[in-house]
Amino acid sequence: MGLHDREYYRSSPTGGGPFGGAASMCSWLIAANVVVFVLQLLVGEGLTRQLEMLPQRVVSEFEVWRLLTYAFCHDPRNLWHLLGNMFFLWICGRQIEPIYGGREFLKMYLTAAVFAGLCYLVFGFAIARPFPMLGASGAVMAVAMICALYYPTMEIIVMFVLPVQLRWLVAAYVVFDLYPVLSELGGERGMDQVAHAAHLGGLLYGFVYKTYDLRFSRLFAGTGWPRFRQMVPTSVTRRGRKVRLYEPPEERANPADLERRVDEILAKISAQGESSLTDAEREVLKEASRRYKHR
Repeated sequence: MGLHDREYYRSSPTGGGPFGGAASMCSWLIAANVVVFVLQLLVGEGLTRQLEMLPQRVVSEFEVWRLLTYAFCHDPRNLWHLLGNMFFLWICGRQIEPIYGGREFLKMYLTAAVFAGLCYLVFGFAIARPFPMLGASGAVMAVAMICALYYPTMEIIVMFVLPVQLRWLVAAYVVFDLYPVLSELGGERGMDQVAHAAHLGGLLYGFVYKTYDLRFSRLFAGTGWPRFRQMVPTSVTRRGRKVRLYEPPEERANPADLERRVDEILAKISAQGESSLTDAEREVLKEASRRYKHR
């Protein structure tokens, strides 16, 4: 794939079709949430009770699956709960999935849901009010944060009339969720039924994931014995022989590291323009372009 084919090299982000193209995993996640919502309506409250986050059951009975399943069910009495989450998942998810790929996007989304659930669980016991929770908001907030870091000036139409840049919308969510969390930690009782701690957990996860490039495909790649042998700085021979320092030959940049640098640089171009690049960053793009041409 050439540099100009990447989504974030263009002046504005573009996503796939409604239920296909580059955002296929995002579409599957939306479909899964809709299917579970329909089943909630058909089966009744029993299914919701099996899937929602119940902090006391997670801790006392070790029902750890609730740390994930809660993110696929929504309040069956409030259709807007589902529509709001799926709208943001579609708007933001289809922009960043082409950057990471479907499998990596799925891993990020699911782990974000678990992390947000853990944040809510810890917060619930901290304020001695571990209430039930359900909804995809925590994972969706992680997706929105990552999208805002890649495309800060992307506009979202709020209330169908007001265009707001994504960076300011995410910043507003941080303030909106942080205030009640701090208030409750200070002894005030919650004034709404919103899982603000889960929202903040998702936002934090998305920020850390993007900032430190915590791609699971990279974290677990090349962890076998041959890879370990390459990392050993010294070579020790059998008894009686000398110990020599290992000096690896000079190599060109690792393809995985080059891909990461290209992702970061092209995202910077999308956010700040090509004139913001340093000479070193331009050399990285030239090197990547040469490699792509000879593939």
